Amino acid sequence: MSGNKIELCFASPTLYPPRGGAELRFLSYLSGLRQRDINIQILSGTPKEKKLTAEDLAENWHQTPPGTIIPTEPLDGIPIHWVRLPDKKGKERVATFNKALLNYCRHSEHRPDVIQLIEPLLPRSAPALFRLKKLGIARIFAYSLPYNLPSKPLKRILRQAALRILYQQLDCVVTASAETRDHAFGLGLKNRIETIPNGVNLKRFHPVPAETKKALRASLGLGDAEKMMITVGSIIPRKGIDLLLEAWIPLAKRFPDLHLVIVGPRADKSEAKLQVFHQRLEDLIAESGAGDRVHFTGSVKNVEEYLQAADLFTFTSEREGMANAVLEAMASRLPIVMTPHIGLSPDFGRPDLQYLLVERNPEALATAAAGLLENDVQRNELAQNGRKWVEETMDLESVLDRYAALYHELAGHK
Repeated sequence: MSGNKIELCFASPTLYPPRGGAELRFLSYLSGLRQRDINIQILSGTPKEKKLTAEDLAENWHQTPPGTIIPTEPLDGIPIHWVRLPDKKGKERVATFNKALLNYCRHSEHRPDVIQLIEPLLPRSAPALFRLKKLGIARIFAYSLPYNLPSKPLKRILRQAALRILYQQLDCVVTASAETRDHAFGLGLKNRIETIPNGVNLKRFHPVPAETKKALRASLGLGDAEKMMITVGSIIPRKGIDLLLEAWIPLAKRFPDLHLVIVGPRADKSEAKLQVFHQRLEDLIAESGAGDRVHFTGSVKNVEEYLQAADLFTFTSEREGMANAVLEAMASRLPIVMTPHIGLSPDFGRPDLQYLLVERNPEALATAAAGLLENDVQRNELAQNGRKWVEETMDLESVLDRYAALYHELAGHK
């Protein structure tokens, strides 16, 4: 793209260090967007004190007053500023970030043409978005995960009304799939809504030759005769890791050379509210009698190598937007076994062609996984079909072209 450069700000209280899939996805867009006449800056919030690293403590930024904007190390040359947030969770953190965002944007040195807002976006942010509108800054939000609305009718109606007021302050909402788009319309939103898939970096996520795969497996301590089943995601209840471990119990007995690798941050160990969930996982692992073949990696920077080393990918989440972990596994030419979840879109490939979709219970999951582990032909067909579909529909370069065109358009219509 040629033309005048625009200034874009990625803003979220949890963007950097990244907390989850949406944050990781937008950070992966940085290099490609810069190649499309876009200057980028990042405004994020500080982590809570219990998550501080030794490096954070050494820099002493945690001793600054809440609301202070703190420059930190650039990311690939892109400036990052942290907002010092209060440690207490809730309204105060949101209010502090919103106030700092406004102050940041009022400064001529920082003022962007467009702000890309990334989860979470809550109704109490509506006044700040209104003020950003008055500053002439275009506002766009990535609606990545369907809202979990209250079950009680009155609370549900009030929440939907609050969300409509919030979204009225936006110039555009981007959804990643038809299902998420329809969910947004179901809230009664009248905004402009664009559907742009998440995209996959096919240069990073790809299959490797047999010798490379063998070397990767050896680096993980796996022998030639052993098999590896993998999943990727934060260890939280919504991701359904307990369901996967229930299915692991019969699989471990049936396949004594099978290993289960779970890649993702251990929120179950770091968050006190997840103690009961953590204990459930530990009990299931103990019940399997194969705890030595269950491997939690924590957060890793080389997730693609784990995918390239694996034989089978499983996904048991309860609620997603467009599951990038599944797309990346497909791009790595892995066969997929997945259970239904809120947000699974009809435009997310075809069951039985690009992936297996099975009932949400451990018996069905174990049966499907066992069938693929024992059937090389079906496993290879699913893997090949998944890779081909991702190549045809989810190439990151096309996604970046669409985002860049949208940012340039919004910047020209401030």
